[in-house]
Amino acid sequence: MFRVKIFTTLLLLTVGVFGVNAKEKKPDQLLIVQQSINEAYKLGYVDAAPVEMGFIEKKVIKARTAQEKRKRRDFENIIAEIKADLKIVKQRYKVNKMYNKLSNLEKANLESKKTLENLKRQLK
Repeated sequence: MFRVKIFTTLLLLTVGVFGVNAKEKKPDQLLIVQQSINEAYKLGYVDAAPVEMGFIEKKVIKARTAQEKRKRRDFENIIAEIKADLKIVKQRYKVNKMYNKLSNLEKANLESKKTLENLKRQLK
Protein backbone atom coordinates (compact mmCIF):
# COMPACT_ATOMS: atom_id res chain seq x y z
CA MET A 1 0.00 0.00 0.00
CA PHE A 2 2.84 2.35 0.85
CA ARG A 3 4.52 1.68 -2.53
CA VAL A 4 1.30 2.51 -4.38
CA LYS A 5 1.04 5.86 -2.57
CA ILE A 6 4.67 6.71 -3.37
CA PHE A 7 4.27 5.64 -6.99
CA THR A 8 1.02 7.63 -7.35
CA THR A 9 2.57 10.68 -5.73
CA LEU A 10 5.63 10.54 -7.99
CA LEU A 11 3.45 10.00 -11.05
CA LEU A 12 1.23 12.98 -10.21
CA LEU A 13 4.26 15.12 -9.44
CA THR A 14 5.88 14.18 -12.76
CA VAL A 15 2.68 14.84 -14.72
CA GLY A 16 2.25 18.15 -12.90
CA VAL A 17 5.79 19.31 -13.66
CA PHE A 18 5.54 18.41 -17.32
CA GLY A 19 2.09 19.98 -17.50
CA VAL A 20 3.37 23.29 -16.19
CA ASN A 21 6.31 23.26 -18.59
CA ALA A 22 4.08 22.35 -21.53
CA LYS A 23 1.99 25.47 -21.10
CA GLU A 24 2.43 27.78 -24.07
CA LYS A 25 3.81 31.15 -23.22
CA LYS A 26 1.90 34.04 -24.71
CA PRO A 27 3.96 36.62 -26.55
CA ASP A 28 4.52 39.79 -24.57
CA GLN A 29 2.08 42.25 -26.14
CA LEU A 30 3.91 45.22 -24.70
CA LEU A 31 7.12 44.10 -26.39
CA ILE A 32 5.31 43.65 -29.71
CA VAL A 33 3.82 47.13 -29.44
CA GLN A 34 7.19 48.62 -28.53
CA GLN A 35 8.73 46.97 -31.60
CA SER A 36 5.96 48.44 -33.75
CA ILE A 37 6.64 51.89 -32.31
CA ASN A 38 10.37 51.51 -32.99
CA GLU A 39 9.57 50.48 -36.55
CA ALA A 40 7.36 53.55 -36.95
CA TYR A 41 10.26 55.74 -35.84
CA LYS A 42 12.63 54.03 -38.28
CA LEU A 43 10.25 54.34 -41.23
CA GLY A 44 9.53 58.00 -40.55
CA TYR A 45 5.85 57.61 -39.71
CA VAL A 46 6.38 59.78 -36.64
CA ASP A 47 6.96 62.89 -38.72
CA ALA A 48 3.47 62.54 -40.19
CA ALA A 49 1.71 62.34 -36.82
CA PRO A 50 3.82 63.61 -33.92
CA VAL A 51 0.80 64.38 -31.72
CA GLU A 52 -0.58 60.86 -32.07
CA MET A 53 2.83 59.41 -31.27
CA GLY A 54 2.84 61.43 -28.05
CA PHE A 55 -0.51 59.91 -27.12
CA ILE A 56 0.79 56.45 -27.99
CA GLU A 57 3.81 56.94 -25.74
CA LYS A 58 1.50 57.90 -22.86
CA LYS A 59 -0.69 54.86 -23.52
CA VAL A 60 2.37 52.60 -23.40
CA ILE A 61 3.13 53.93 -19.94
CA LYS A 62 -0.49 53.29 -18.89
CA ALA A 63 -0.30 49.77 -20.33
CA ARG A 64 2.91 49.09 -18.42
CA THR A 65 1.33 50.22 -15.13
CA ALA A 66 -1.81 48.17 -15.85
CA GLN A 67 0.35 45.13 -16.49
CA GLU A 68 2.27 45.67 -13.27
CA LYS A 69 -0.99 46.03 -11.31
CA ARG A 70 -2.28 42.88 -13.05
CA LYS A 71 -5.31 44.58 -14.56
CA ARG A 72 -5.54 42.29 -17.55
CA ARG A 73 -8.72 43.72 -19.07
CA ASP A 74 -7.42 47.30 -18.93
CA PHE A 75 -4.07 46.16 -20.30
CA GLU A 76 -5.69 44.40 -23.28
CA ASN A 77 -7.90 47.41 -24.03
CA ILE A 78 -4.95 49.80 -23.96
CA ILE A 79 -2.87 47.49 -26.18
CA ALA A 80 -5.74 47.33 -28.68
CA GLU A 81 -5.97 51.14 -28.66
CA ILE A 82 -2.23 51.46 -29.22
CA LYS A 83 -2.34 49.07 -32.18
CA ALA A 84 -5.25 51.02 -33.69
CA ASP A 85 -3.40 54.31 -33.15
CA LEU A 86 -0.32 52.89 -34.86
CA LYS A 87 -2.46 51.93 -37.85
CA ILE A 88 -3.82 55.49 -37.93
CA VAL A 89 -0.28 56.90 -37.84
CA LYS A 90 0.73 54.63 -40.71
CA GLN A 91 -2.29 55.66 -42.77
CA ARG A 92 -1.65 59.33 -42.03
CA TYR A 93 1.90 58.87 -43.32
CA LYS A 94 0.54 57.32 -46.51
CA VAL A 95 -2.02 60.11 -46.91
CA ASN A 96 0.64 62.80 -46.43
CA LYS A 97 2.86 61.08 -48.97
CA MET A 98 0.01 60.91 -51.48
CA TYR A 99 -0.90 64.55 -50.76
CA ASN A 100 2.66 65.65 -51.48
CA LYS A 101 2.60 63.70 -54.71
CA LEU A 102 -0.72 65.33 -55.63
CA SER A 103 0.56 68.83 -54.89
CA ASN A 104 3.63 68.17 -57.05
CA LEU A 105 1.39 67.03 -59.89
CA GLU A 106 -0.78 70.12 -59.48
CA LYS A 107 2.30 72.35 -59.66
CA ALA A 108 3.46 70.55 -62.78
CA ASN A 109 -0.03 70.90 -64.25
CA LEU A 110 -0.03 74.67 -63.60
CA GLU A 111 3.37 75.02 -65.22
CA SER A 112 2.14 73.04 -68.22
CA LYS A 113 -0.92 75.29 -68.52
CA LYS A 114 1.28 78.40 -68.44
CA THR A 115 3.51 76.93 -71.11
CA LEU A 116 0.47 76.05 -73.21
CA GLU A 117 -0.93 79.60 -72.89
CA ASN A 118 2.44 81.07 -73.88
CA LEU A 119 2.57 78.82 -76.93
CA LYS A 120 -1.00 79.78 -77.89
CA ARG A 121 -0.08 83.48 -77.64
CA GLN A 122 2.93 82.91 -79.87
CA LEU A 123 0.72 81.25 -82.49
CA LYS A 124 -1.65 84.25 -82.70
